[in-house]
Amino acid sequence: MSKSTQRARAHGNRLRSIFAAGAGALTMLSACADTVTWQEEVLLNDGRTIVVTQKRRCEAGRPRDPVQATCLARESWLTLKLPEFSGGDIVWHESLKPMLLNVHEGRLYVVGRAPTTRELRAYGATNPPYFGFRWNGGRWERIPFSEIPVAIYAANLVIESVPTRATKFLTLQQKNSVEENGNPVFSAYLRRIDPRHTTPSQ
Repeated sequence: MSKSTQRARAHGNRLRSIFAAGAGALTMLSACADTVTWQEEVLLNDGRTIVVTQKRRCEAGRPRDPVQATCLARESWLTLKLPEFSGGDIVWHESLKPMLLNVHEGRLYVVGRAPTTRELRAYGATNPPYFGFRWNGGRWERIPFSEIPVAIYAANLVIESVPTRATKFLTLQQKNSVEENGNPVFSAYLRRIDPRHTTPSQ
């Protein structure tokens, strides 16, 4: 066997090893990440109840457990329809946990929280640690905390990263029950924006 043939075979073996390692890494990532979707009823301040589709990319936890679902959320999506703002779907997508979606004085808002210090740093590590967004001209824009209206401070989305019992459709009654947002273990700053709430400097 010539040296050139030996080198070619060795190069081919290295390439096969690299591809195999890459495939293995992708398989591990797929096994570690899980995306779950559900719908929930959301009560707006103007009295309307709309249905919002939520989606989470969970990096850890048991998001499909029918008894006690858990999720370390790394990405979140909200999809909704409000014809006064858009003729199609309105999609909010961030690496935050949304706590509220509401309308105030003809403007649409979403406020989210950082699930871990990684996201807190990425979004600026501000205090109080709530991150506001306003729908403007067909897109979401980040707004300072001072521009979040006090009238929408109350959380109206599910507090946990995913519904506790992996429910696919969450009614207002279910969401307000002790199994979800009515659970007394949740701190006040999770139920309502607290301007005095702070996190340690990161």
